[in-house]
Amino acid sequence: MRFLASLILSLAFASLGTTQTLANSGSLAHFQSGGGWSTTFFLFNTGTVAAKVQLNFFDDNGNVAVIPLSFPQLLIAPKSAAEFQYTLQPGTVLTVLSDSSDATGITGWAQLETDANVNGYLIFRYAGTSGTGVQEALVTPETRNGKSYVIDFDNTDQHFTTFAIANLTIQPVTVMATARDAVTGGILGTQSYTLPAMGHKALMLSDFLSQTSAASGTVEFTSPVAGQISVLGLRFTQSSPTTYAFTSTPPILKQ
Repeated sequence: MRFLASLILSLAFASLGTTQTLANSGSLAHFQSGGGWSTTFFLFNTGTVAAKVQLNFFDDNGNVAVIPLSFPQLLIAPKSAAEFQYTLQPGTVLTVLSDSSDATGITGWAQLETDANVNGYLIFRYAGTSGTGVQEALVTPETRNGKSYVIDFDNTDQHFTTFAIANLTIQPVTVMATARDAVTGGILGTQSYTLPAMGHKALMLSDFLSQTSAASGTVEFTSPVAGQISVLGLRFTQSSPTTYAFTSTPPILKQ
């Protein structure tokens, strides 16, 4: 999974007071900046009073991830940071862009923290190294704190599926992946993977579970305890050796 292997998400804002307590408002299991990819975060205050928001970024190993950030709406110079804080006025939306010049790219996951009435999403954008053939996909934060999530996959013909998974806890988590056939529901294969504390994994599904090659179906990701993981799928369609269309595949909560 060349594309997901070159992604990263990390950010936080710098206007929260040291005594301000923010609540966990969801996770974004994947982000990418560089290697032809960019990630844009959209943060909304749907309330009637000002609200504080913070984005925190983590890399594959669970360390803070420093990524380039720019702010098209604000008179703030671009910077590189592992977190970004801001106070959103009621009824406003903030756009935060990460577009690295790194040819390989940065990948990871992001945590959203707020004090009230703030939500958001991110958009992956791929334009390739030439800047042409732009494709985009939208991802919303995971807030359900489930134990098991299911995504569909299609690795037949010109299609292929990638996935990302994040560990939301400060302890290592072993995740079990179970792939099933689309028609019969029979198990195609299983695989486990241990994520480090606050860690992240992004990979082409057929590289992780070889039994899903040339097949379609579902894959279930299960953690030992509810609320430990966040999951995302991306479905790609290849129309030429260098041209891809893609869309996100939101995970279905099983339990």
